[in-house]
Parts: sequence; structure tokens; C-alpha cells
Amino acid sequence: MKKYLLGAIIALASTTTLAVTDIGLGTLKGVKVYDFSNDKTIRLYFNNDVQYELAGCNKTAKITYSKHSTDKVDHFLSLALAAYMSGKKVRLTSATNDCEVSLISLQETRF
Repeated sequence: MKKYLLGAIIALASTTTLAVTDIGLGTLKGVKVYDFSNDKTIRLYFNNDVQYELAGCNKTAKITYSKHSTDKVDHFLSLALAAYMSGKKVRLTSATNDCEVSLISLQETRF
């Protein structure tokens, strides 16, 4: 019985995929780092050229310090600043179907 249960769990886990949702693809008009007592986030603001915008985000994505390791926050911020300073497009993606960044990439098109 344990073998069948283990097999069912493995089969279910292998067919379950992470829901990945685009927050947007476009150039950034601003990067703000918040360090208030009630708000410790980085916010990334898209220009009006944003495509594939996630409803409810209002051209804004966030990186919450408490949801990521320090290294990951640094990586996200570095890429966001590179995109902002160069004027290149950035793609922001969420694994939680909200405005929280899980993936950031410099790319001109969606692929």
C-alpha cells in the first residue's frame, strides 16, 4: 500500500507546475527602495510601454525583503537598476500570481 501511495504522490508532484504569471514587460520609469517601519520593499515602476501587465498591479511590481534572501534581493535590484539605467526592457514575473517579483530578466520580447 505504501508503494502505491508513494507512486501517487510522485505522479501528482511531477504533473503539478508552478503558476508563473507575467507582471509586465517594458521599460522602467522608476526604482524606489522603501525602508519604513511598515514597508520594507523595493518597487519597480513601468513606463506606459508595458505589455502583458498583470491586472491590479497598476504598472508596479514589488520585491518584499522578508519574502526573499538578501542575495536574491540584491540580484533583483541589480538587474532592475541595469534595466532602468540602460533604458532596456525588463520582464517581471510572479510565481504567486500577484505583484511580487519572482523572476526578473532583461529582454526585448517575451519568450
